[in-house]
Amino acid sequence: MSEYVVEMRGISKSFGGVRALRDVTFRSRGGQVHTVVGQNGAGKSTLMNILSGVYAPDSGEILLDGQRVRLASPHEAQRAGISIIHQELNLLPDLSVAANVFMGRESRHRFGLLDFREQSRRAQEVLARLGMNIDPAERVGNLSVAQQQMVEIAKALSLNARVVIMDEPSATLGAAELERLFEVISALKEHGVAVIYISHRLGEIFQIADWVTVFRDGVIVDSLAITGIDRTSLVRMMIGSSSFTEQFPPRSASVGAEALRVEHLSCAQVLSDVSLVVHTGEIVGLAGLMGSGRTELAQAIFGVRPHESGSITIAGKPARIRRPWSAIGRGLGYLPESRKEEGLVMGLSVTQNVALASLKSRQRLGFITRNAERSAVSGTVASLNVTTPSLSQEVERLSGGNQQKVVIAKWLICKPDLIIFDEPTRGVDVAAKVEIWRLMRELADRGAAILMISSEIPEIIGMSDRVLVMHRGRIAGELSADQASEEAILTIASFGGSH
Repeated sequence: MSEYVVEMRGISKSFGGVRALRDVTFRSRGGQVHTVVGQNGAGKSTLMNILSGVYAPDSGEILLDGQRVRLASPHEAQRAGISIIHQELNLLPDLSVAANVFMGRESRHRFGLLDFREQSRRAQEVLARLGMNIDPAERVGNLSVAQQQMVEIAKALSLNARVVIMDEPSATLGAAELERLFEVISALKEHGVAVIYISHRLGEIFQIADWVTVFRDGVIVDSLAITGIDRTSLVRMMIGSSSFTEQFPPRSASVGAEALRVEHLSCAQVLSDVSLVVHTGEIVGLAGLMGSGRTELAQAIFGVRPHESGSITIAGKPARIRRPWSAIGRGLGYLPESRKEEGLVMGLSVTQNVALASLKSRQRLGFITRNAERSAVSGTVASLNVTTPSLSQEVERLSGGNQQKVVIAKWLICKPDLIIFDEPTRGVDVAAKVEIWRLMRELADRGAAILMISSEIPEIIGMSDRVLVMHRGRIAGELSADQASEEAILTIASFGGSH
């Protein structure tokens, strides 16, 4: 038997004349975590989509336990013991958790009728392995993004796969949930499963990886034991530059007038008596564990989620914000947690997505002025270095990092005075992270007020002028830039109270 559970030899793949993979050979052993890294568009996800049966390779072969296989569809890949958890969630929001976990493998009575009780029991067992207290009968659309991610992982675990591919599984998880994910991965290793882990979070790679493969421009730069490389060398391999260092832009010394004041804001079951202030020229970081209410607070401020009590003041004036359009009219912008579900219309072009939030400013007698639209969009897209064949390209065909830049471009055109960034660098490569951080700081330096939500504590510490920490729907503590540390933030987020 082969020492490798999976081997991919000489894999090449092109899309419309663009070479995504060139003669790639990739191998993974059972009982190991094999991390795959590289910038957005480097070829990582394309290779994993081939392994999971989503794409057919133009050339090359795939072997499982030394035997050549043909994976013509995701169903065939699952039958062969390969499971993938995609970066963008692939769930049916109107169905229950149990129905999503066992889609296509439903429990049935002897006469073929669905056995909902047995299916719910099986789903509960899988969720218990993840330490998740989620009702199997709950509608998936009612869950948070982080909870939906755990449902995706539960679905993969229920297949008892020999190869589990995780594409950015930790992107929406808080510290406690991330620790639990790592425990699950360790258990998979002990059972001889080959775990292939794609991530842009370099810190966690060094925590869990046994082996790392680096992609750049559709080829493998190197593949080696994680003990044989350090962080700086890994980044240099990924971007092809010896001069690059991952760093946060310097903080601004100038903080201006009050841009946003929230007082005693409450929403049923998710927010309780929340008060905060954000000034022009500053970036306020909002930290907290999954379920602490960070995203719900952003939604309440922007008019996505109704609030029961409390007040919002914009630039010193009371604001009654009940709908997003009202927030936009008040000079607010909101980059949501899930770009696919809430930030973009995936089937529309780059131009249509970027222009979407500011259509009224380019209308005359109810008709859109196309020349003005193209001019505004092209300039903003160029300034953000969005990599796209053309402005008419559908955003679903862009890499995750470029999709995120399109969402940012949509709000920059509106010229907002206050921008809420919810997970601004989720699923974004190292170089793109630095670009987004630089842009956020430039916006603040030009007088914008920024409220930034992030599950990555280094990002919170490195970018924030002040840090607010949420715990169970409340602001549990506030830290200055000098006070902010991983220990201080996690202590408040986990236990509440001031530190």
